[in-house]
Amino acid sequence: METPVNRILNARPDTLDFRDRLYQANLYEVPEEIPLEDYKSVGVPVLDQKSEGACTGFGLATVANYLLRKRTRYPNTLAVSARMFYEMARRYDEWPGEDYSGSSARGAMKGWQKHGVCSEECWAYENYNPSYFNEDRAMDALKRPLGAYYRVNHKDIIAIHTAMAEVGVLYATSQVHEGWNNVGVDGTIPLHDELTGGHAFAIVAYNSQGLWIQNSWGADWGMGGFALVTYDDWLRNGTDVWVARLGAPITLQNYTSVSEGFSPGAGKTKAYVYSELRPHIVSIGNDGALRPGGEYGTSADEVRAIFEEDFPRITKNWKKKRIVLYAHGGLVDEKSALQRVSEYRTALLEAEVYPLAFIWKSDAWTTLTNILKDALGRRKSEGVLDGARDFLLDRLDDALEPLARTLTGKLQWDEMKENAQLATISKVGGARFVAGFLKTLKQEYGADLEIHIIGHSAGSIFHAPFLQLLSTEGTILSGALKGQAGLGLKVETCTLWAPACTVDLFNQAYLPAITSRTIRNFALFTLTDRAEQDDHCGHIYNKSLLYLVSNAFEQKPRIPLFRDGEPILGMEKFIRNDKALMELFENAGADWVLSPNTAQEGNIGAATATTHGGFDDDKATVIATLHRILGKKEIVNRFSFKASGQGQADRRKGLS
Repeated sequence: METPVNRILNARPDTLDFRDRLYQANLYEVPEEIPLEDYKSVGVPVLDQKSEGACTGFGLATVANYLLRKRTRYPNTLAVSARMFYEMARRYDEWPGEDYSGSSARGAMKGWQKHGVCSEECWAYENYNPSYFNEDRAMDALKRPLGAYYRVNHKDIIAIHTAMAEVGVLYATSQVHEGWNNVGVDGTIPLHDELTGGHAFAIVAYNSQGLWIQNSWGADWGMGGFALVTYDDWLRNGTDVWVARLGAPITLQNYTSVSEGFSPGAGKTKAYVYSELRPHIVSIGNDGALRPGGEYGTSADEVRAIFEEDFPRITKNWKKKRIVLYAHGGLVDEKSALQRVSEYRTALLEAEVYPLAFIWKSDAWTTLTNILKDALGRRKSEGVLDGARDFLLDRLDDALEPLARTLTGKLQWDEMKENAQLATISKVGGARFVAGFLKTLKQEYGADLEIHIIGHSAGSIFHAPFLQLLSTEGTILSGALKGQAGLGLKVETCTLWAPACTVDLFNQAYLPAITSRTIRNFALFTLTDRAEQDDHCGHIYNKSLLYLVSNAFEQKPRIPLFRDGEPILGMEKFIRNDKALMELFENAGADWVLSPNTAQEGNIGAATATTHGGFDDDKATVIATLHRILGKKEIVNRFSFKASGQGQADRRKGLS
């Protein structure tokens, strides 16, 4: 029986990924055949993807429907959402964005592993109408998590038979040819040389002639929706095979358990973590635009859902509605940033503060370390530093700075700054999109809504134009947004931790809002200059990141004995030498906290961070920041921090 001519055959073969875990055939007894009738007796529905190229979702839905029906205890006949599988496949496949049709089997498996899958009732399939992944769907998906899953060598028929005998169904892709349009009366697909595209489906049985598949082209195709792919056909055209088992759904009673999911020793099943964090994340990609792909990507519809569904739901019974917009530092990897958000979330929600974090994929740490290693390699012979004295380390820094600047250091820093600011400057910027919803939210709640801002390190660069756009009444007079209209929203507090922005950028973007009191309370946390000089970058450059930025990566590099580097707001030495800044912090409405200090934890001026990267998990700093948001002098310590994977790696390096 012929297939309709408008079938879209766009399943893409998985690219090579050495992280795939390969299924190993074991000594499980393999029957001579697994009859198709045995599979049919389970009653798995034959699906129909119609004309949309969503086969990766439909093929995996067939697999999940079988596994749920065959569960030994508590079998479930409620069909799963093919739409969710397909949309998650496009999010997690190897190609950027989601603005295309087709996807890979690996992408679909990743989506199931990271989120689970909701029911068809919860996210029904409508041809070319994907909708979006919302709170209800995320919570329902937790009921059907993926357990263990493995790639099966698609050229190894023994492994395919063993996996089939062990589990009963496989997820597969292959090249499709004209024979698929002319399935024989016995269900066999005749081999043909003319390839027409790629397709995904379920392998459901086998015999001596080939593999029985269940397709997603409706019951009118093949033999009631089934067909036999001969072994000759499969060995020529098969591309991918995956085998999987269902996981067991769990319920977390404690908010802190969510952050445990990001600790270095945690397992990889993160569906329950995602469902809790999703309403608190806006993911920013290249050129400052929203990044819809990846584990925590956010589309425009998902950002809209945060403000129109999640925020009202979560804050429904709060006496005062507060939203805090957080931007992490520029050297922080995504996983560490998410871990911090998960740790803040617990205490902030208990305090009736809604956290919303910009995750802006800035992770430049590896690049920076490689630049410094390269620069160091050009300046030392083996063993020269083994007995170096402190004054020689300072000389080494002097030598590294111009080399690191030349070896793409300045270029990398400039690109990171540009991406950070494009999130607001660009007409399609993700932060600009958020600003529009904040204005709508303020119109709805009025004085009952407070807006707060926190930025760490390069997060101060990210927030600079964003704050201007939010807080300026009328025309913006300076900076990258000069001439544009501001939104005129009051910002209750703005707190910067070790800001990496220049003093010039601060004067353009932050100072007008502070002096006009559109930022009602401003606080700056910095290291003491002594702590700044005791810090290091990758155990190669022997001062803090801000020293390196000031001396090597900004517009005006340091020249020893001739001139200093670019003044950076987060550095004590530049603040003390700037009369206007010192006057600002002597007046009400702007506070400066030096770290480490001896103020007791719980005090609004306490901070114990000793490194540039240490502010975001310094309890004293974070508690003091929450004090400012709540307008209280003291609160109970609600924060609990775990070492991030990046932090653990730094500790290991320090011990080696």
